[in-house]
Amino acid sequence: MRKYAILGACALTLAALTPERAAACSDLIVGKKASADGSIMVSYSADSHTLYGDLVHYPAKSWGKGLMLEVHEWDTGKPLGFIPQAPITYNVVGNMNEHQVAITESTWG
Repeated sequence: MRKYAILGACALTLAALTPERAAACSDLIVGKKASADGSIMVSYSADSHTLYGDLVHYPAKSWGKGLMLEVHEWDTGKPLGFIPQAPITYNVVGNMNEHQVAITESTWG
């Protein structure tokens, strides 16, 4: 546990000394060995005064064969194209599904 605390402190120090920090998004991921009770935590923030987060729920669903899903740029809504729709999608709140599979990213610039 001490090793994780030292690594975390080093990472935070390096991040604080990086001049580009104001242009980057932030992720915080805590694994079960790094939390006191074994919980896994995922957090994300778009570090921008113009973007505000929202919490979206997508219920689990079975889809028909051959359907296409339109993909949009997340912040502008601009259509980017189409991809095949997965036959089954899971219950999702935010970016984590019912099996605690999550996705996050960190945009730089």
